[in-house]
Amino acid sequence: MVLTVLHPLAGREEDLVVDLVAVHGLNGNPIESWTHPKTKAFWLKEFLPRDVVGARVMTFGYNANVAFGKSTADIADHAKDLLSSLFDEREDRNEAQRPIIFIAHSLGGIVVKQALLQAFIEPQYNEIHLHTLGIIFLGTPHRGSDKANYGRILARVATAAMNKPPSHLVNALHTNSDSLMRLSSDFRFRLPNYQVVSFYEMKPTKPFSTVIVEKYSALLEVEREDQIPVDANHSDLCKFDTRDDKNYKKLGKRITRMLKSKDEVVDNTSSLKVRNQHYDVPHNVSSMFTGRQDICGRLRATCLPSQTANVPLLQKRFVLHGLGGSGKTQICLKFAQDYRERFWGIFWIDGSSKTTLEQRLWDICKVCGLKEDVEVIKRWLSNLDKPWLLIFDNADDPSLDVSQYFPTGNRGTILLTTRNPDCKVHATVGSSELGQMQSDDAVTLLLRAAATGNALDEALRSAAKPIVDLLGYLALAIVQAGAVIRQKRCRMDEYCSIYSRRRSELLSHRPSQASSDYKYTVYTTWQVSIDMIAKMSTEIASNALEILQLFSFMHFDNLSEEILKEAWQNMHDQKLSESTQSYQLRMFCNGHSGEWEPFVAREAIVLLSSFSLVSLDEMNRISMHPLVHLWARDRLNEQEQRRCWRVAASTMAMSISWRSRSYDYSFRRFLLPHISSCLEFGDSKFSITCDTEPELLGIAGKFALVYSENGQWKKAVGLEEKVLEVSKRILGEEHPDTLMSISNLASSYSDLGRRTEAVELKEKVLEVSKRILGEEHPDTLVSISNLASSYSNLGRRTEAVELKEKVLEVRKRILGEEHPNTLISISNLASSYSNLGRRSEALGLREKVLEVRKRVLGEEHPDTLISISNLASSYSNLGRRSEALGLMERELEVSKRILGEEHPDTLVSMNNLASSYSDLGRRTEALGLGEKVLEMSKRILGEEHPDTLLYQDNLSIIQNVSPEAQLAKQRSDSRDEDRKSRSKWNPKRWIKKHEGPVIDQLE
Repeated sequence: MVLTVLHPLAGREEDLVVDLVAVHGLNGNPIESWTHPKTKAFWLKEFLPRDVVGARVMTFGYNANVAFGKSTADIADHAKDLLSSLFDEREDRNEAQRPIIFIAHSLGGIVVKQALLQAFIEPQYNEIHLHTLGIIFLGTPHRGSDKANYGRILARVATAAMNKPPSHLVNALHTNSDSLMRLSSDFRFRLPNYQVVSFYEMKPTKPFSTVIVEKYSALLEVEREDQIPVDANHSDLCKFDTRDDKNYKKLGKRITRMLKSKDEVVDNTSSLKVRNQHYDVPHNVSSMFTGRQDICGRLRATCLPSQTANVPLLQKRFVLHGLGGSGKTQICLKFAQDYRERFWGIFWIDGSSKTTLEQRLWDICKVCGLKEDVEVIKRWLSNLDKPWLLIFDNADDPSLDVSQYFPTGNRGTILLTTRNPDCKVHATVGSSELGQMQSDDAVTLLLRAAATGNALDEALRSAAKPIVDLLGYLALAIVQAGAVIRQKRCRMDEYCSIYSRRRSELLSHRPSQASSDYKYTVYTTWQVSIDMIAKMSTEIASNALEILQLFSFMHFDNLSEEILKEAWQNMHDQKLSESTQSYQLRMFCNGHSGEWEPFVAREAIVLLSSFSLVSLDEMNRISMHPLVHLWARDRLNEQEQRRCWRVAASTMAMSISWRSRSYDYSFRRFLLPHISSCLEFGDSKFSITCDTEPELLGIAGKFALVYSENGQWKKAVGLEEKVLEVSKRILGEEHPDTLMSISNLASSYSDLGRRTEAVELKEKVLEVSKRILGEEHPDTLVSISNLASSYSNLGRRTEAVELKEKVLEVRKRILGEEHPNTLISISNLASSYSNLGRRSEALGLREKVLEVRKRVLGEEHPDTLISISNLASSYSNLGRRSEALGLMERELEVSKRILGEEHPDTLVSMNNLASSYSDLGRRTEALGLGEKVLEMSKRILGEEHPDTLLYQDNLSIIQNVSPEAQLAKQRSDSRDEDRKSRSKWNPKRWIKKHEGPVIDQLE
């Protein structure tokens, strides 16, 4: 006999809210009885923990054949073993008060009933009786029917379970049927306020033509019993193939409902009530209080006084922390109201300041007839042998140690509400961050606040859903929205539209009939935090306020101090104009120099976190509630908004560098949502391209490159078109920076397939460059090379070769044969020769480039790796596939080591190698590598990135060798050449005047 914990694993028992105990029936097994025979799905372990969050799942194994094969004394022994095993698992004080739900199949339900009756009688197991919330019976026979007496039903169960059960077992079941019947009767009449769910079968079990346990027998017929028919036979009642199994969903929902309604159930402790003498609570819980059953359940399980003589080892302290307006105070009010009679005294203490704390403790002294002294009341409560509850509300000041006001010792219960997550250190029985409401609960709260009449109406709930989504499921915001609708200031279907125009007014409105004594609105409650930070008058506080403003113009999720670090480092690597300096973070200009000091930013972010204005997860990733994010902008006037927006844009632009390490690619991808958020706000207020400042055009250019690098070419084009329009207007059509903008736009047009437009723009740039700079100026040569690439893309390959040969001749003559730019021209010309079928000439050029780069740059320089890849392509085109493969494998090995396995160029190398494996018939290796590339690209670049789509095409080609696939492979090979070009862009061409000389791309 053993009780096995299936979930969670040892050492991961935090935040458990319920114990689920499964007990099998006759001829059963603690695992096999609950495992689907075909899918092998063990739903107790695989499904239940995912659907009942905070559940500890256990299965009890025992020899049921022995238990039911002799006398009822054996059943009692097994029941007692269940109790003792469960008692051992719940030995800790916090565990002992956790709610229990039993799940019993067939005759296992008899063992559970026997166990609970013994728990009711025997003092040492009384905690199990007190904290059992409910029982789910799956085909348990409780009594006989008019069709069969109880003995016959039990015998049928044995036959169904064992096919040919031993005669002594059948005889014992018949003999003991009267005793087992009395057990059911005793259980029904002594049944405390357990919640009971009874599932009964609707299908016969072979070899029988009728069901094993009829409906009448499977029901206890007690008050509030939930009776559920199941389209399954007796054995399959407790086996489910998937989480979508309709019967499993019914069971899971019943468990969830039990947990949600447990606070409404009358305690099984009516004979042990304590008379409440002091209820010093400032106001009632809101009549609209909704949801939060999980938190309420944890408070009930951990914070109520013990009903036995057992003395707790530690004072019970529970900490509720979270954003202002999330409902922390309301939960404490509900707990105090619901369990008033379990405490001799409940005292509410305003923890917002030292003054209010001490004043309330003096008030408690008066109530209790004591001298008005904080130490006196603390000592008195420490020695009081009656259960008391202190609620320290709004203990938000991080500079105030609230624990100095706790009575010492192990007596009493303390609830603490705070915005400061650091206060979790004071908890002894648990803590919980109060985040967003559950979606369904948020909708119900809105409908109650709006006084719609029927909160279950599906049409109303559908109309309410977009509103709670918009408000980020924040309780106070939802209540305010409901009040606006209730007062007829707007209809429910209008709220989202009006919110988009008058958000600040809606979230600052406090109705006169607020149905709670909370004195703040959504916006004013957060302003209180800002005021407290401002009053600190320290450098950390100043930095915190500035970082809050900075983050409010980025995306609210996945923020990072890495943005600050990269901006700081890049700022110190270059000379800034006065205009650029004026829009740097003040914390960057406070005399700090040298290495980046993360502690400066981290202290500020931690201070914001201590007021729950930002959240930090276990990986130190930063996020903001969407409404806090909006409020942090809305609280600023237009002039302040403009400056802070400009600082955010400048900081992000400064954080962008064009180094080619894996980290740099990853960081630029990370910036995408933050750039978009910043630009969206700018477009709605003050467009980044409507200003005459050159710095803003430079910022826009950087952002456009990040979009383009990550395949978001439409966004890049939209930004570049605006930049070009302003450049023409301010600088003139033939200014070098305007020509740069035209060239950038042309490249993006080409990426989008708008190749004719790209050619027209590049031809224009070349014509002006020739006329103003001369035919052999370096920038003119870049323009010629870029135009050649566009000709090649349009199939005008002969013209492309002519232009590239011209560029190469000039660069050889002016720069020399081994200059890096000359080598780029040679490589580009080789690509054009290859496209024209002049593959031997292409091979000769590529071998020359590789030889020079190895000698000048070294064998493992990134540009050398490009040359190796290009030479491998030539070998492959000429049928020298083994040699090509050797080069590719060498290049990939070096790329992984030098650039990193997740570098975009390494992914290109892996993809090319997979194609080579496929060409050589090494299909298994090709598939493995192709699948790995695709998985990595989805994770690193995103599922919609053009490179990811290319890798997906290539993998499909490897998987499919049909003629159509071969044709697709030819197209893919062509795209692969484009991809190689794209990965070798020199981003300096985008922002010439800020980053240095322009260099044309490699192909």
